[in-house]
Amino acid sequence: MIKLNAVTKKLKNRKVLDEISVTFEEGKLYLLRGHNGSGKTMLLRLLCDLIAPTGGTVEKPEYTYGVMIETPNFALHDTARQNLKFLASIRKKIGMKDIEKSLEEVHLLDEIDNKVKNYSLGMKQRLGFCQAVMENPEVLLLDEPFNALDEEHFHLMLQRILEMKQDKIIVIAAHGFDTEKYPVFDQVITLNNGKIC
Repeated sequence: MIKLNAVTKKLKNRKVLDEISVTFEEGKLYLLRGHNGSGKTMLLRLLCDLIAPTGGTVEKPEYTYGVMIETPNFALHDTARQNLKFLASIRKKIGMKDIEKSLEEVHLLDEIDNKVKNYSLGMKQRLGFCQAVMENPEVLLLDEPFNALDEEHFHLMLQRILEMKQDKIIVIAAHGFDTEKYPVFDQVITLNNGKIC
């Protein structure tokens, strides 16, 4: 469980997160909704310790994180294999078979030895998702993961997320997600100017 108590984050004397109190629990899927600049990405950054709060407290155990924040960054002149192999070498938790399985799940295994610079935007999104989930993290944080995906791959990624939900905290930031058509979230959190509405 991750519990935020009156968390505030200031950047250049501006509150980008303002008195945020919310709890994220294992086995639940959360949607962060709000316009650009509402604080969604900042909240994701704070949840995985990329930024520290200016005020308030964050209560949580030591978790492993899978993160896809903003546009996924890869070494464009390297292949998907080279990129993911390098990332996997940091924790030394998975091998090439695990990487290939993750790529297969997002329909990218056939592209494993192609340079990322030749990938379409949708393919880069799927590769970003792949790197976030390949080590089976306890907390999964995804920033606009459905951008640039066609309908087939949108459904594929959504199904994969739902399959993983059981024992994880999964938080997705997406401003245009149709929650009426896809009522899959346990909780929808709307942000506006750094505050929960």
